[in-house]
Amino acid sequence: MNSKKLILYSSVFAIQGLSNAAIPILPELAGEGNTSPAVSSLLYSGYFIGALLTLLPFGILADRIGNLKVAGLGITLTVISGLFISFSDNLWVLGISRFVEGLGCGAFFPAAFSMLSEWKDSQQSLGEFNFLLNAGLAAGVFFSGMLAELGIKTAISIFTLLAGFSFVLFLPEARKMKSSGNSGRKKEKYVTSNSKASPGEQPGTLMTFEPARYLKKAGQTFFESGFWKLWGISVLLYGATGLLTSNYPDYSAGFLTKPELGLAISASYVAAMLSSLAAGRTRAGYKSIVRAGVILAAAGILLSVKAPLLAFFLIGAGGGAAVIGLVAAVSRISSSGVAMGLFNTGIYAGLGLIPVFGSLFIGPLGYETVFFGSSLALLMILFVKFE
Repeated sequence: MNSKKLILYSSVFAIQGLSNAAIPILPELAGEGNTSPAVSSLLYSGYFIGALLTLLPFGILADRIGNLKVAGLGITLTVISGLFISFSDNLWVLGISRFVEGLGCGAFFPAAFSMLSEWKDSQQSLGEFNFLLNAGLAAGVFFSGMLAELGIKTAISIFTLLAGFSFVLFLPEARKMKSSGNSGRKKEKYVTSNSKASPGEQPGTLMTFEPARYLKKAGQTFFESGFWKLWGISVLLYGATGLLTSNYPDYSAGFLTKPELGLAISASYVAAMLSSLAAGRTRAGYKSIVRAGVILAAAGILLSVKAPLLAFFLIGAGGGAAVIGLVAAVSRISSSGVAMGLFNTGIYAGLGLIPVFGSLFIGPLGYETVFFGSSLALLMILFVKFE
């Protein structure tokens, strides 16, 4: 395994593990004397807000100064935020640290996806990368709960150390970039084709950085070759599954215990890990992979009213497979950081906005009607033609 791949693989596990390690202990992080749900929600959503606001800007930056540099910035921000969360109990510090952790996510993922999509074994590498992504999410939740008796922040400290390990792996690459004389002031060429460049970098020019020009290019990319369709699919797919996941604890309160609910949700991560590897190694085209993922996710949402464990397994399998096909489709249009930033923005917009919007209909319509409607909406994706 080459050094750049090792950096990305170790980093994605640590970044996702650290992000989820906070979830089971949100009430404790908020403080014993603070029982307001808004405080816990702030600590939870601070991460996603930071990521959503910076995915595109950091994607633009990756195109200008190089993918590996921006991915390294993401790792650095993750380590810094993890240290503050580990050693501080101040609510403001914790909230700001979760936001900075989201900034690290926003820097890392567009650059990482851009690097992976440029390699010859891109589909297999994307599958392995997404396997470790979901493994990190599952490990973060699991170990945070299991190790809470040893100390509320034990799991957070462990994943901070793992992120530190990735940072140490990045340092030799940073020294190589510094010694080569590439200070980061050179502007990278904006790539709108699917041509392959060397991992972590793109051809550079000496043109001055112009934000308006990059935003114009981002707009062109969004409407180029059906990219907007792929973006819309990611919003709908991950929004629909997020709608179910966010509301399922209340819906299932009468027939599932907390351990049973935790087992069901964990099954989605395990399924996503397995389907990511399978999708990465299959010879099927990206269109077939996306459609198979959509069908699995829609079936899982439908089954959620009768078979929770199977339902979440199918949802995880669908999401894990679909993201491989979607990234492959995006990279055929452009493997630039801007394109990957736009794509990831779609995922986070779906996860952050659709559950809130969809929940407004639960009162008048009921849980099952809303779940059924979201499943039908997903199946509409099968009629979308994209290249």
